[in-house]
Amino acid sequence: MESKPKPPTKRSLTRGAIVEAAYRMIDREGVRAFTMRALGAELGVSAMAFYAHFSSREEVLAAVLERFMGTMDTDPVPGERWDDTMRRTMTSIHREFCAHPNMYDIDLDPSASYRGLAAHTRKIVGLHLAQGIPEDVLTKAWAMIDAFLTGFDSNAITTERMRRAISPDGIDDNLPTWERVVRTAYSEESFQNGIEMIIMGVRGLAAPDPCEWRTPK
Repeated sequence: MESKPKPPTKRSLTRGAIVEAAYRMIDREGVRAFTMRALGAELGVSAMAFYAHFSSREEVLAAVLERFMGTMDTDPVPGERWDDTMRRTMTSIHREFCAHPNMYDIDLDPSASYRGLAAHTRKIVGLHLAQGIPEDVLTKAWAMIDAFLTGFDSNAITTERMRRAISPDGIDDNLPTWERVVRTAYSEESFQNGIEMIIMGVRGLAAPDPCEWRTPK
């Protein structure tokens, strides 16, 4: 008697595998294309299979953002000065978001961003406190850092998307001056200048403290 074929086994899933698949999908296609059904098609399972690991789409987005923030160059460097730490970490955050602009769209989603950024934020704040930056100075500096990174990266990403849509071959020299200025404003040089202004601001907030803060060796 011919034996019946075995029914297909349900593909085993882990939380990590789900996050990696969602990360790849969002990085490739954007947040709007990301649904639990689309993720299921990506992994070859039904959308309901994910609910053993995640309670909602927003929880998956938060996990993807947390995974992305973990790629930043934010580990402590023994003996590093606080201002060099700011230059290094802020530059890494900026470059990673510009290289993966679809991840920034998760950051704009309040239902996912707080949870997704929590571990990263805790790490950065802890790093600077361990260097010896006074809490009151860091609190004021954090507002400057957060506003600068959020505003600059948002505009840099939006400007680049517009450029690709309107003039993919580059900046048109015949553009009105105001438009050419706006489209070229968010350069790497401008970003580094912004960091230096923030560092100057921190020194001003801390005065007359000499600001000899460093990561412990």
